[in-house]
Amino acid sequence: MEQWLKRRPVREPKRYKVFDCKLCPYKGTDQGIRGVGARCAAYRVCSSCDAWLTCVGYRFLGDQDPDGRRVLRIDGRHYLSWSEEQGFPPEIGYVGLEVHHYALLDDPGTVHSTERLWLMGSIPAAFRGRLPDNAVFAAAP
Repeated sequence: MEQWLKRRPVREPKRYKVFDCKLCPYKGTDQGIRGVGARCAAYRVCSSCDAWLTCVGYRFLGDQDPDGRRVLRIDGRHYLSWSEEQGFPPEIGYVGLEVHHYALLDDPGTVHSTERLWLMGSIPAAFRGRLPDNAVFAAAP
């Protein structure tokens, strides 16, 4: 048994870089999956600010994902609608099975509806100026 232990390579723990987020008072790190940590380190933002910057990107795409999901910002909260073909959104933040009716602020006369709505969270104060409300919940047509 001692021989096996001697031949076994010693693994050094991975050390991650920690830095101050340039957008909020929290810390960021280069630790992450699928390149998120590297992106955070490159832009010097924490993972939370990175997620909200992605939401700012949705705004520049016309508040719609290329696959058809609609971005809704209502009362300072950020939502994504999902189509039936996309299945259900992630369990965390899923609003439920009822039909949600909404009207876009730039087209208040048209009421849209969705059965699949994902609450991504309350928009932090630091991002409210970049992510203003774009819709309101509405009564059924």
